[in-house]
Amino acid sequence: MTAACFVMAFFAWGVGFYGHGFFIAALRAERGWPTGTLSAAVASFWFVAVPAALLAGRLLDRHGPRWVVLYGALAMGGGAILVGQATQIWQIFVLFMFMGSAYPALATAAISASLVPWFERRLGLALGLALTGASAGGMLLPPLLVQLTAVLGFAAALACVGGAIMVLVVPLALFVLRRPRHEAETAGERERPAAQTDENPGTSIGDFLAAPAFWRIAAASTLSLAAQVGFLMHQLPSLEAALGLSGAAFAVSLTAGSAVAGRFVLGGLSHRVPLPILASGCYLLQGAGIALLLLGQGTASLYAGAALAGLSVGCIVMLPPLLLNQAFGADGYGTAYGLTNAIMFLGASMATATTGALHDMSGNFQISFACLVLMHLAAVAIILWRRPGA
Repeated sequence: MTAACFVMAFFAWGVGFYGHGFFIAALRAERGWPTGTLSAAVASFWFVAVPAALLAGRLLDRHGPRWVVLYGALAMGGGAILVGQATQIWQIFVLFMFMGSAYPALATAAISASLVPWFERRLGLALGLALTGASAGGMLLPPLLVQLTAVLGFAAALACVGGAIMVLVVPLALFVLRRPRHEAETAGERERPAAQTDENPGTSIGDFLAAPAFWRIAAASTLSLAAQVGFLMHQLPSLEAALGLSGAAFAVSLTAGSAVAGRFVLGGLSHRVPLPILASGCYLLQGAGIALLLLGQGTASLYAGAALAGLSVGCIVMLPPLLLNQAFGADGYGTAYGLTNAIMFLGASMATATTGALHDMSGNFQISFACLVLMHLAAVAIILWRRPGA
């Protein structure tokens, strides 16, 4: 199960997350479309992911991950192939919305909902292993797309990657992903019955919305993820002038690679240090990395900022499942995370569009990145205001 989730994460983040920076730079070069317009198209990806996350959460609770992940593989892979064929900007908006509907079905919503029934005591470790696929995808796919585009062309590069998504993930969805069939399969993992929770809020959307702990987790997670997405979606174009396209792609790989270390540190500490403390440290670390990219001079400082910011990339994705599972338990987890994910995607959509618009207004990313640092600081204040579940 964890290995299957690794593969899902590899493509979900490699194409549907880190790949957006490549899409913006490549489509700007291929078609001459402005950064602000392409950023708005990326924002439509996240906007559509909002209702998709809600629907995916309910379907994951009711039917398990198989059919949800199958849709995600077909839609993400097919959408990537069609982006390479698009010749009009409205087609990019439509295709990014189509891919956005697939993202929750391959990314943290589906991955965590697939693992939560199997793990409790080692959930942090399982998530860390599975989401290492996100770092691997971020390290390998953007540079690979750049190289394939140089050799084969933009359309052929996306056809190769989109086809790989469908060929590799569809069999996993059909033959690997499932729920435990009996308690012996999860022996030693369950520290409490699945239905027992700290706040026992029930499993409907209204029940979770009425829980204060839900809103603390959702608000801090949304601010931190929105800041992270705003940074990552524009990391490659923001560094292209100083480092060149290949150098900027390497910085993206460096960010994704450094996320591996941070993710495993978080997994190891998640049962030893209070999660709100860990969360605040992750938010501050990424804010410091973005600030270094904002203020740093020279190639070395830019690469250092990319690596520092990357240490928290995987952590910010892992924290919402861990916080929600700690506060509410496994019962109704898909609904809880689907709702949180929808709010997070809405924030990510707004941050992506705003970052691009501020770039077009000011001519650089200085104001945009300063706002992202402030968002991380606000997330720290919220998560430390009162411990979730208290």
